[in-house]
Amino acid sequence: MTNEIIKPETNPKPGSQSLGTFGCLLAAAGATLLTFFLVGAATAASVWAFCKLLGLPDTIVEALLVIAAFPVLAATFWVAGRAWHVEQRLEQGLDVDQPVFALRHYLLKRS
Repeated sequence: MTNEIIKPETNPKPGSQSLGTFGCLLAAAGATLLTFFLVGAATAASVWAFCKLLGLPDTIVEALLVIAAFPVLAATFWVAGRAWHVEQRLEQGLDVDQPVFALRHYLLKRS
């Protein structure tokens, strides 16, 4: 078996396979919500389990949950910006580019 990448002979025309701005918004919102709830649930479960393992009081659990919300929100905002950027590139008929792992890159970018 060969390790060859199969590419189409011609690229599709821009907009020929798209659903428009509403489709881009829907896809980006879905990725954003999925990230928020899955990363948030994993973070909350990890903080709760760690605190219960050490026998910490509930006030410390709540304080750590508030602190842990910041990385969850940062990941969510990054995924929202990246998803919108990717959907816009696909709408224009372009290929997906390499991600930039900086929080402000996609949020301050003007299409």
